[in-house]
Amino acid sequence: MQEKIPIEVIVRFTEKGEIRPLKVNFGDKIYLIDKVYNKSLATPKGSFGVALEYSCLICGKRRKIYFDRYENLWYIMKRTKEEKILVPYNPLNHDIFND
Repeated sequence: MQEKIPIEVIVRFTEKGEIRPLKVNFGDKIYLIDKVYNKSLATPKGSFGVALEYSCLICGKRRKIYFDRYENLWYIMKRTKEEKILVPYNPLNHDIFND
């Protein structure tokens, strides 16, 4: 399960009405968005409805931020402790005796 964490985002609107995120204000820190790679409609895991998904480079790390147009809410999805990260199967690193 993933948790929706609201964030504050500083944006710029283009002449065509497109939204360009510039900075993320999270807690008491402001993070600069270095680059926006992709913008698409998506349904994040653990969330209902469709949101605009921005795949961004923030402080050298690739992150996805979401904008819900109906709630006017920017958020990120954070993994909860119960969620287990699945490691892809690699036959070279597979130990048949410890499975």
